[in-house]
Amino acid sequence: MNAKKTPKQKEIELREELLVKTAGQILLTEGFAALSMERLAEELNTAKGTIYNHYPNREELLLAMAVKAINKRQSMFDKASTCQGGSRERILAVGVACELYRRNYPLHFVVESVVRHSAIWDRCTEERRDLMRKHEHRCMSLVSGIVRSAIADGDLTLPGTINPEEMTLSLWALTFGSYVIDMTSPSLKDIGIDSIHRSVRLGALHLLNGYAWQPIWSAAEHDDHMVRVCNAVFPDETPLPHSAF
Repeated sequence: MNAKKTPKQKEIELREELLVKTAGQILLTEGFAALSMERLAEELNTAKGTIYNHYPNREELLLAMAVKAINKRQSMFDKASTCQGGSRERILAVGVACELYRRNYPLHFVVESVVRHSAIWDRCTEERRDLMRKHEHRCMSLVSGIVRSAIADGDLTLPGTINPEEMTLSLWALTFGSYVIDMTSPSLKDIGIDSIHRSVRLGALHLLNGYAWQPIWSAAEHDDHMVRVCNAVFPDETPLPHSAF
């Protein structure tokens, strides 16, 4: 049975929640450069030393937020893997999870992206970096497992010497990489990319069709499956719209 929390413990937890919430607001609206322990102390109307009692630096705070973020991503991937149907439906469900994560949890995505910069990563404790690696490994292993199931079921034959992990990397680069570019590049519309979600959906469709992952779908079928899977597997999330193909 859990011991009852003391008023002091409750106070610390409440301040921790406010600290994370305030850091997230600053990061989303003003960027990483505006985030500092001094700024957080000012916003929370508390002593700077109090902030340092929670985290030794802003980088450690960001990584703690990123660990929570990727834990959310992992839980969505786990849910996607329970999608009813064949391997193509399950890998598509992971794609649905990726798009929902980007659309519905913008702070999670920003934090998870920012902490990968060496200037931040190198200033964090090994303990938290290991947590981040563990969750990321779980996400990628789950996708690789779906690829292996597709091969075992006869839905997919990988060409040449490519292995399931390398195909997983291709899917990861397409989704996560595209969303990072969308977040950081001011020129996508100038080169004709009006909707990053449409582009990612089409890219994933043609990547999977290019590997002859069965069943082969048209763009419209792929889009219909994404919306249906979203409603079935993630009923509590804001639903995905259809793309204009």
